[in-house]
Amino acid sequence: MVWIKTIAAAVAALSVAACQGPMDIPQVATLSPLEIPTGTETASIAFAGGSSKIPRGTKIAAFPTYGGPSSFSCRGGHMESLEWGGRIKADWSGELGEAFFDTMEGAGYSVVGDPRRIFERGKDISRAQYRLGARLLDVRGNLCNEYDFWTGRLTGRDMGEMYVKVEWEVYSTTENRIVAKLNSEGRGHEDTPSGSGVSQAFLGAFSAATANLAADPAFHDLIVGKKEATAETGTLSKPQTNVLHMRGARVSTRAMKGYISDVLDAVVTIRLSGGHGSGFFIGYDGYGLTNAHVVGQSKTVVIRLRSGIEVEAEVLRVDKIRDVALFKAPIQMLHPLPVEVRDSLTQLDDIYAVGTPHNLGLQSTITKGVVSAFRNERRGGRVISYIQSDVAISGGNSGGPLLNSRGNVVGISVAGWEIGGSQVGLNLFIPIREALDLLKVEIDSAPRP
Repeated sequence: MVWIKTIAAAVAALSVAACQGPMDIPQVATLSPLEIPTGTETASIAFAGGSSKIPRGTKIAAFPTYGGPSSFSCRGGHMESLEWGGRIKADWSGELGEAFFDTMEGAGYSVVGDPRRIFERGKDISRAQYRLGARLLDVRGNLCNEYDFWTGRLTGRDMGEMYVKVEWEVYSTTENRIVAKLNSEGRGHEDTPSGSGVSQAFLGAFSAATANLAADPAFHDLIVGKKEATAETGTLSKPQTNVLHMRGARVSTRAMKGYISDVLDAVVTIRLSGGHGSGFFIGYDGYGLTNAHVVGQSKTVVIRLRSGIEVEAEVLRVDKIRDVALFKAPIQMLHPLPVEVRDSLTQLDDIYAVGTPHNLGLQSTITKGVVSAFRNERRGGRVISYIQSDVAISGGNSGGPLLNSRGNVVGISVAGWEIGGSQVGLNLFIPIREALDLLKVEIDSAPRP
């Protein structure tokens, strides 16, 4: 199904051909990213979608009987080729969007609209300064069906190499026009047979073409150098060098129900022109946490307290890959949330999410669930950990706290799944220890006033 949604919608049929050799595929190198100077914040970009100029019926891949790509040898007497069947179905939330996001982020660009996030991702892409559309001009490949050595039957697993040529349109959301058209090429291969071998080869070629766009001087000059980030408001995903110490509350050992009003007072709504998210205070001196995608490119944000008072807070530190941000408001907190940095959670532990789901009228909503699992994925060269739970969160909860039964912060709301437009209780939270470590924040616990 993934293959159908991503590229096989472009393939109408398999046609029988005579025994054949491999297709001629251009040799394309993947270029190294151009340097983005330290302290430079690039303009924000987002992937808007993909289409194709390839005529229907065009042969796009061969299944060579012998020989084949240099990285492997095709064996077996199959006689098939692959034809293009129509437009490619892809948008910023599909696999092409993920390939674009990961490649551009890895090259150091400021990419928004992470396709892995469910909540408010549409608002993220709407805030991008540039939106990029990919139009396929050429696709070629050499593919192999794996055969069982003993029976001679197809195993349903494939491998292969693919080449793509992409025309990129760069649309400026501030000028409301296309400001650049650039071409790039890429080549990818999958030399281990698998059920998704063909799609992986295609996505590898598209990722390589995206990397070559990122290394194009014309693209680099267009996107880089739009803003300068100061040391205090460094919003790039770079390791922080100075540890920030702050005064915070001691870990609570009593049931949260006994001081729930203090908990709600420490959770805020973060207002932006394109919507809102949630956040929470962890320091007596007005320090708080939220998601990086909530603050976006902003150096300051408006935070709304439970009382309805609104103040402007400064965004101090951001790690985009981990999706966490530190802010400071010009207020003194009587009761910041205590933070539990020890890895004390286990499956089936009760946990609670607090935030402002959907609209401002739902501020200070509390939902309850259990720890369902612990997950890991690799992003930007890092292993990213998540707490998975069925605790209900919705758009606007992003950046709010995840609490244990004693009211200690154990995580930060960040993402959830939808199936058929409905939320299904598969939600993800950032472990608080990782958030603090990446932001270089240490909390010096003090007794409650």
